[in-house]
Amino acid sequence: MLAVNDSNYHAIVRKLITDDRKVPKGTNLQNIPSKREGKRVRERFVPREGYILIGADLGQIEPRIQSHIMYAVYGDNSMRQIFIDNSGYYETMAEMTFGLPREYCVDGAYDPTNSFRPRDMMKTGSLAVSYDQSPKSFAKKMNVTDEVAEFFFENFNTQFPSFKRMVTDIREGMKRTGYVETLYGRKRRFPDYKRVAAEAAKSEQRRIRLYTERKRLNAKDRKSDADNRRLTEIQTELDVLRDQAGLVGYWERAAFNAVIQGTGADILKMNGNRMARICKERGWEMNASIHDELLISVPRDQLTQETVDLVNDIMTRTVSLSVPLVTDIVIMERWMDEHKPHEWDFENCRPKTKEDDALSQQ
Repeated sequence: MLAVNDSNYHAIVRKLITDDRKVPKGTNLQNIPSKREGKRVRERFVPREGYILIGADLGQIEPRIQSHIMYAVYGDNSMRQIFIDNSGYYETMAEMTFGLPREYCVDGAYDPTNSFRPRDMMKTGSLAVSYDQSPKSFAKKMNVTDEVAEFFFENFNTQFPSFKRMVTDIREGMKRTGYVETLYGRKRRFPDYKRVAAEAAKSEQRRIRLYTERKRLNAKDRKSDADNRRLTEIQTELDVLRDQAGLVGYWERAAFNAVIQGTGADILKMNGNRMARICKERGWEMNASIHDELLISVPRDQLTQETVDLVNDIMTRTVSLSVPLVTDIVIMERWMDEHKPHEWDFENCRPKTKEDDALSQQ
């Protein structure tokens, strides 16, 4: 098998693109939504006779990867400590950023002035920082005042001092080398970035002149046919230049996402490899890998607490980071019909009833 490396990567990609042979692919279950009509479709999936489904989803894997990088690379323990303490990620971040008691930072709660929801703003805000969004555009998106948005950005950067530096360093590395790497060395390349970024920089003065000319023409009370033709030409050229600049910005955001999301994908693949080997050994079936989740089916008579504990070990201990990994495990007689392990009667292989709960409390 030919090894792919930096020197032959582009030649191999070109060969694959021009190859007209059809290669069968598995069903992409990731495209089935988990809500509304998509949920009804998912509910049609059932395990084979005598088996039952187990789903295991990695919990908050992307912020855990971010906190690991901040700690391992920059010695910043601010975000990592939240996961070590298991104090609630977004709730604790909101407490730290806004300086508010927990009661104002839980899901659905408003701040004391009833102006915004700190936890919701935290979830969107951490993405806004990583995407270099301005406080003004963030305020508009979140429907808050500019002052609240400025306060958020300033305090976020104070409470989590290396987050912005992490984002910047990843992007600057991509600009220098043309690629980024996940924590496990898998590369995402941006081969056209330098060329397109250079062209966009050269076009900046041209864009300014076009905007100035358009403003002058639009200010006329009466426009001639020549003016209208020129306005159309200006807009067409501006659209091209805007798309060019937009592509540069997109690649810079994608560089950071590729490191964080790509590392999460690497972790799930390693978990999946171990899961597949155990499934083969035990006569289980590995049915799907969907986003951050693995879906397997096991014989009903093998569904025990020990089986659940093994799935938990695969999801949380196959890979080690400086933060603990967690997983959300559910048992399903059909996809989406979810029961937590503590809601399951393993002895009789069925969901617990109210009578079961009452007996267990006696």
